[in-house]
Amino acid sequence: MPSSADAIVEELKSVFPSTREGQFVPMVNSVQGEEPLQVEADFADKDDWTRLLPEWLDAAPNGLASALSFLGDEAIRFYIPAYLAADLMGALRRVDPTFTLVHGFDDMSRDQRVWPRKEETWTGFARARWDGLTQDQATAIVHYLEWRVERDGLDIDHSVAEALAAYWYARAAGLQPDLPTT
Repeated sequence: MPSSADAIVEELKSVFPSTREGQFVPMVNSVQGEEPLQVEADFADKDDWTRLLPEWLDAAPNGLASALSFLGDEAIRFYIPAYLAADLMGALRRVDPTFTLVHGFDDMSRDQRVWPRKEETWTGFARARWDGLTQDQATAIVHYLEWRVERDGLDIDHSVAEALAAYWYARAAGLQPDLPTT
């Protein structure tokens, strides 16, 4: 298991394709408000995640630092290694990719509805985002999350440990977690 930040960055580069072919449809998961449209515009020409500057990632879109909240499922699976690598290098100040990987799988958000009058839960939303990862990609994410727990200790480890146990360890083992998909 890679434990150093540099080793995990190399693992990310080896298991996630660096370039995408064509646009993601949809690029964003919402059409409400201006922010998703800004995310879509900012990422439209970004076809190689290894070339994205950490400073840009930490601000996209337009200084709002909210892109991870709006990227569509396929898009977030493509761009997440850029965010993880930037975090591993200590270059993110505003964006925390850990939240994106944990929300829906930790005890506080698991099975909570995204919208009170709709059936979709945060767990279903998170599974739609992450179930498309390969086993090797899920393993790299586990290594990143374990690194975050080691680095941040009690400041972060509780919800990350819950998400690792509920979802990520099973995915890294090639299994489907026993969690709802809606």
